[in-house]
Amino acid sequence: MFTIDFHADDYAASRENSLRLIELVQTGRIDSMSVLCNIGCFHECMELLKEHWDGFPKKPLLSVHLNLIDGYWLSSRGGKKIIHNSWERIFLHAAFGGPGKKQMEKSFTDEIAAQIAAFLKETAGLKDDAGEPLKLRIDSHVHTHMIPMVFDCLLDAIEQHGLTERVQFIRCSTEPLFMFLTTPGIAGTIAPVNLLKNVMLHVLSHPLRKRLGRMNIHTNRLFGIAMTGNMDEKRVSLLMDKMVNYAKKKDCRLEILSHPGRVIEEPRPEYGPADLHAFYAPERDVEYAMLLSDVPGSVTERLP
Repeated sequence: MFTIDFHADDYAASRENSLRLIELVQTGRIDSMSVLCNIGCFHECMELLKEHWDGFPKKPLLSVHLNLIDGYWLSSRGGKKIIHNSWERIFLHAAFGGPGKKQMEKSFTDEIAAQIAAFLKETAGLKDDAGEPLKLRIDSHVHTHMIPMVFDCLLDAIEQHGLTERVQFIRCSTEPLFMFLTTPGIAGTIAPVNLLKNVMLHVLSHPLRKRLGRMNIHTNRLFGIAMTGNMDEKRVSLLMDKMVNYAKKKDCRLEILSHPGRVIEEPRPEYGPADLHAFYAPERDVEYAMLLSDVPGSVTERLP
């Protein structure tokens, strides 16, 4: 069924970052958000969310934002060991193997389970708009779960802990590319690294989508890969109708992904090099402004 989901990633990256996302929920500008569960301020940010929950005009959908790039290894003894990783390192290790591959698979399976457990513990008392417990939804920081080895670890983790039946949704990070190359005002404005990311994730999405279908787990199409980090009002407006028509043809959820929260506090020791840039990037203010603009209000096919 076709639906539109305005989504914000990186809740719990910091207190101020999270307060901005809470504001967007309160004003009806986002429908869902993903929660980083292995950042040191996670519990504080979840307390903030729970304080505001009953006052939300519409309860947001929440996803576990699995983080295998940085943050803390929650599965380690004491949970104080910091993750040092990158998408590229994980992908290459998964593709070419090596003596440490089996250990990496086990550590990822354990860590995914630990992050999901932390999320479930903190959200146990929250109810959706129908008064039901929240459904388990899953995506990941920088889309690492799209790497086949990591996806296998994710499925192993939820199976081993008896969570398969509780999982309602897993993000499938794929969006069309042609319209970005042919739309005036868009063509030539997309960073080459984002074009490469779009193509790679699209290729990886096909087998994952089939597996999720066989498991009866819902998924989506995404708008927010090629313009990662700069989903500005002008370009989103130019593409919105095309993206909506694309999703209607696919009869699917269209997840409009943005990162509107911005960290303004001092860097935390668990932030990796990439997030020391991304979490503080001024482009996040651009994405915040987009969500406050008429772009979201121009779309009527929102989630029920």
